[in-house]
Amino acid sequence: MAINDFDFLVGRWTSRQRRLLHRLQGSQAWESFSGRSEVQQLPGGLINFDTLEAEGWRPGWVGMSLRVFNIATGLWSIHWLTHDGDGIDAAGRLSPPVVGRFEGDHGVFEGEDECDGRPVRVRFEWQRQGADRARWQQAFSADGGRSWEVNWVMEFEREPSATPPVAEAAMPIDCEVVELRRYRLHPGQRERLVALFDTQLVEPQEEAGMVVMGQFRDLDAGDRFVWLRGFASMAARRQALQAFYDGPAWQRHRQAANATMIDSDDVLLLRPAWPGAGVAMQGRRRPAGPVRMAPAGLLQACILPLREPALPALLDFCRHTMAPCLQAGGAQVLGWYVTEPTPNDFPRLPVHQDEPLLVGLAMFPQAAAFDAFVQGGSWARQVQPGLAGWLAGTPQVHRLVATARSALHG
Repeated sequence: MAINDFDFLVGRWTSRQRRLLHRLQGSQAWESFSGRSEVQQLPGGLINFDTLEAEGWRPGWVGMSLRVFNIATGLWSIHWLTHDGDGIDAAGRLSPPVVGRFEGDHGVFEGEDECDGRPVRVRFEWQRQGADRARWQQAFSADGGRSWEVNWVMEFEREPSATPPVAEAAMPIDCEVVELRRYRLHPGQRERLVALFDTQLVEPQEEAGMVVMGQFRDLDAGDRFVWLRGFASMAARRQALQAFYDGPAWQRHRQAANATMIDSDDVLLLRPAWPGAGVAMQGRRRPAGPVRMAPAGLLQACILPLREPALPALLDFCRHTMAPCLQAGGAQVLGWYVTEPTPNDFPRLPVHQDEPLLVGLAMFPQAAAFDAFVQGGSWARQVQPGLAGWLAGTPQVHRLVATARSALHG
C-alpha cells in the first residue's frame, strides 16, 4: 500500500465493458460495450481521477472516479460520480466512498451504498496486469458480505501513444539575476493565466534572451501565481525585457494576461547568495506540446527578511546548517539568493529592493514530504534558534506546485 498505488493507471485507456442488466435478481443477462478513459494525477500524488465515456452505450454519458489517499491510514477512498448526478446526495455532498488498499497487484475497496432503494455492500477490485493492461470489477452484497454478485467488469488496455512531444531544454543561462514574481489574481482566473502562460508566453521570453525558470500555483493562496525568470546580468536583463515587452507575443497576449491580474508588482530582484549558489538550469527540460498534467513535487520558497545584507557568517550558517537540515528532510536544495543591490534599470517593471533578504528554494518530492518535514520539527530545533538573530521580521514560506510546463519541478 502506498501513495503511488494508482500511478500505473495514469494515461489513456480503451476498455471492454460487461455490465449486468438486472442486479441482485439472479439475472444472467449482460450487456457489452466499449469505453475510453483518461486518468490524471493532481500535484502531490494524493489525488487522482479519471473520466469514462462510452458513446456506443450511452451517448453523452460520462462517469468519473475520484481517488484520495489518506497518509495517516494508508487507505484509498474512491468516489464514483456521473454527469447526471449519481454519487451526489440530495444535499449536494459526495456519497460515501469505497475504502481499501492494494496488496501487491490486487486492490480491494469496500463501502456501503444502495441498489434500487435497498442497502448493499459494494466492493471494487483492481488488478494490475503489467504496464499496459488492468482489470476492474464491481460486486454487490445484500447479506453483509457473506455472498457477492459481480455486476460490472472492465478490461483495460492502454492506448498506443501518438508520437509524444519531445521535452524541450530550458535556456542554459547562468542566471546571475533572478526575478521572483508573485501575482495576485482576480478570483477564479489562475487557471486561465496558467494556460495562457504555458502555451503562449514561455518560448517568446526565452527567444528574447531570458530563461523562464519555473511557474507555479501557490497551495496556500488560490488566486496567487508565482514564477521565476533569470538573466545572465543586469545589462542582459534590460535588453531581454525590452525585446519581449516591445515584441509581438506580449502585444498580442498582454490584454488577456493583464485581465487576470489584480497586482503584478510584487517582485523580488535577486542574485545568487554566493558564486554557484543559484539554481542550475543546464540540463533542465520542460514538456513540449499540449499538456494538462502538472508534474509532481513541491517547491518551498522561503523568504527571510534580514536586519542587514547577508554577512559571511549567515551564509556559512546557510550552507552548513540550513541546507543539511532540508536535505535530511528529503528535499533537494535548489538555490540561495539575496537582494540584488544594483538599481532597477527597467522601470516599466517595478521591483522590491528596499530590504535585504535571503531566499531559499528547496524541492520536496511531494506535498506530503514537506508536511512530514515540518511536523518532524528539525527546522524548528536546528535552524530557527540560530537564525533568529539575523532576522528583521517573520519569514514568508510559499508552498508551490509547478504548472505542466515548468522547467523546475519534482
